[in-house]
Amino acid sequence: MSGWIWLTPLVGGLIGWLTNFLAIKMLFRPRQPRFIMGFLLQGVIPKRQRDLALKIGEVVEEELLNSEDILNAIDTEELRAHLAAVIEERVDRFLREKLFRGDFLYTRVFSREAVQRVKRALITELVNLFPLEVEAAIKQLVEKVNIRKIVADRVEQFDFDRLEALVYRVARTELFWVEISGGVLGFLIGLVQVLFLWLMQS
Repeated sequence: MSGWIWLTPLVGGLIGWLTNFLAIKMLFRPRQPRFIMGFLLQGVIPKRQRDLALKIGEVVEEELLNSEDILNAIDTEELRAHLAAVIEERVDRFLREKLFRGDFLYTRVFSREAVQRVKRALITELVNLFPLEVEAAIKQLVEKVNIRKIVADRVEQFDFDRLEALVYRVARTELFWVEISGGVLGFLIGLVQVLFLWLMQS
């Protein structure tokens, strides 16, 4: 058996690595359709840009922008306490500056327990009403605004150089191992071929 046959695993490893390397690159490149060796080639993501944008818009509208999830995120005890403090401060300021026009009457009237109970009940009602009003506003927003189209248009206009750089920055390690695994697999296949030929000639 020729000594050159032992280079087969190395050649197989190189081919495997190069294949995976090109496959990753061809996710984004070429940006525009080009004839290469008689074949019309374009990167998968640029070629399917509109379809990808529409699908992302659909997922955002149907799965991510959920009024109940938004409401649950903002309807917390901490936010209610903060809201109650803000409403009370605004009510006190309005009564002092607009209605009674000074501290004298305001202090005399609001020192009474009955008036304080009414004020607290009003603030509690407003705080409890807040989530319902927010939910109604969110539902109206989702119904009136075409979220799918807005997201799709933004994704379609997204700069592919930035997108490619972002993907490589986030998944650099994973993409590196995809390339390496192609090389390792090619090397092992080449090694199996050499062993098979060696056994056949033995």
